[in-house]
Amino acid sequence: MSNIVIFSGTTEGRTLSERLSKAKIRHTVCVATEYGKEMMDENEYAKVHVGRMDAEKMESFLSEVFDGGRKDSEEKSLKYLIIDATHPYAVEVTKNIRKAAKSLGVKYLRVSRSIEARLPKDAAKYHDIEKCAASMDSTEGNILLTTGSKELHIYCENVSEDTKNRTYVRVLPSVQSLKLCEDENIAPDHIVAMQGPFSKELNEAVIRQYDIKHLITKESGASGGFAEKVEAAETLGIKLHMIERPDDKGISLDDACKLILSEEPFCSDNYDEGGFLMRISLVGLGMGRAEFMTKEAIDIIANSDVVFGAKRLIKDIEAPVKYEMYRAEDIIPVLERKKPEKAAIIFSGDTGFYSGAKKMFKALKNWKDDADVKVIPGISSISYFAAKLGESYDDACLFSIHGRKNAEELEALLEEIKYNKKVFILLSDSKDVQRLSKRLEESGLEGKIVVGADFSYDSEKICEMTFKEGEEYCADGVLTALVVNYNPLKRPLINVARDTDFIRGEIPMTKEVIRHESIIRLNLKERDVFYDIGGGTGSVAIEAAQLSPSLKVYTIERKPQAAELIRKNVLNKRLSNVTVIEGAAEEVLAGMEKPDCVFIGGSGGKLKYIIELLKAKGSGIRYVINAVSLETMCEVREIINEYEPADEETIMISISDVKKLASYHMLQGQNPIWIFSFTI
Repeated sequence: MSNIVIFSGTTEGRTLSERLSKAKIRHTVCVATEYGKEMMDENEYAKVHVGRMDAEKMESFLSEVFDGGRKDSEEKSLKYLIIDATHPYAVEVTKNIRKAAKSLGVKYLRVSRSIEARLPKDAAKYHDIEKCAASMDSTEGNILLTTGSKELHIYCENVSEDTKNRTYVRVLPSVQSLKLCEDENIAPDHIVAMQGPFSKELNEAVIRQYDIKHLITKESGASGGFAEKVEAAETLGIKLHMIERPDDKGISLDDACKLILSEEPFCSDNYDEGGFLMRISLVGLGMGRAEFMTKEAIDIIANSDVVFGAKRLIKDIEAPVKYEMYRAEDIIPVLERKKPEKAAIIFSGDTGFYSGAKKMFKALKNWKDDADVKVIPGISSISYFAAKLGESYDDACLFSIHGRKNAEELEALLEEIKYNKKVFILLSDSKDVQRLSKRLEESGLEGKIVVGADFSYDSEKICEMTFKEGEEYCADGVLTALVVNYNPLKRPLINVARDTDFIRGEIPMTKEVIRHESIIRLNLKERDVFYDIGGGTGSVAIEAAQLSPSLKVYTIERKPQAAELIRKNVLNKRLSNVTVIEGAAEEVLAGMEKPDCVFIGGSGGKLKYIIELLKAKGSGIRYVINAVSLETMCEVREIINEYEPADEETIMISISDVKKLASYHMLQGQNPIWIFSFTI
């Protein structure tokens, strides 16, 4: 049985094991591969375990090593320690180790590498290997990839064949690493299999040998040879491309040794190694004065060592230390520096209703996934407002445009007001009341707007107005409103547009029967990104956009006259979720985000190329294509035969209009339309 388990994947782990062995402290070292075992010094004090483990396997293994750990005795947990000395880029492994440690109630210590801050002035930095690889096709000259074999497949997936052919890969001289290179078809003479550490001179020799112009590295720290790579790149004047290190909070190797080898007991309650001791409460203050806070909120704030919040929220709160801060990026550094046992972060209103608490909770968990974060609700201004007015809000729509000044949010709100008798709204200021009232007046709706300001304070005021009067409303303070619609519309179960709803001009338009059927076959869902290629009058894009304000619609049209007509139709419908892209699809698609659904009504003879461009953005895109000519039909069939979608459907629709001639009603046939739908 061992009292200490080291998860090693770095020089730090190996060095720590050597120091523990020298001090005659028994421990177990976990490594992922046989090659990792070869690098370790196994002896009577250091036992080495080989094999990759997920969180569940780690927990089982650690339970066995620790002989039950905390599960058998509360006192036992103070004797045991898990040290995470894995690679700073092994994010998932670290997450699994933390999870297993927390489950067992065993102390966890993260040993991290020192970060090298100095970089050449022209060095490029990337968030991950995928983004770095994506940029390499635009470079010239040979590339030296020194990020190891683990993520080699990601690099190869994101570069062209030409770029891969000019890439030299430096990996460990292990069977596993060479097999990964073979799997990616890396030529043998492009594999540099060497064991580090690498001196500046050796790096320079490799760069000269292979005429390297670009060196890709991770921010691997001193023990990873990062400084030597930087110096070699600078000396030889080549471009350095660096993958930034993930957040890697821990202590240094030397500090870890001091803690473990010192005579002081390691598990001192004053030491916070991984976020188990700090308690953070996200507290809803309510709609105003402290008297309206819940007793739980009052007690938590009173017992907190430090309180954070906006100036107006904390000015009357008594606390040992207060910080006028409400952003996570400002608060977290203070928590790291001060390490309070109990901290409270104050939010206005209710933490579960359009509150910054949601974002803060996520940020704190990203900072420390083991942080003890508790959310305390408050009385919302809407529940207070409804009580003041004697109104219920279980039959009302609740909405917020607080801090949201864009037209999309205002139009989405207007859409809700059209179909609901009561809508309660959180607002920023009187300008929100003015612009909302103006749109309500323009819409022709009949109703009233009631605005409440400074709830719970002496300056509290509630005003009832017509929409016209609301355009002139002016008041300071935080506002909440109720809009009452005297004659709410019934929301259509099938929201369709008629041909007569559009400004037509001389531009061809997808007729309404075909348009309806095509949109149905797109299977659009909330928050989808939708492309309408070959927009024409914009009828398909506009009818789709009207289904839900959450849809993000792009309509692409190559003809300037048609693009201008689409803009007029979009403006006429007051749609804020439609973007008109003027240009040929094959020229503009590359820089656009991946769509969920695509309608193609016109392709300018570039259909197959357009599909290839879209396919490059990823799989799972739903396509609906209209075809009139035999040539287009054949082209679509070729695409279907190439990709073999499992859900392909093809229908042909023939429509005849009835026209009155004299005393007769005659059928006038339109060209039959083929509608193809599939997902690839």
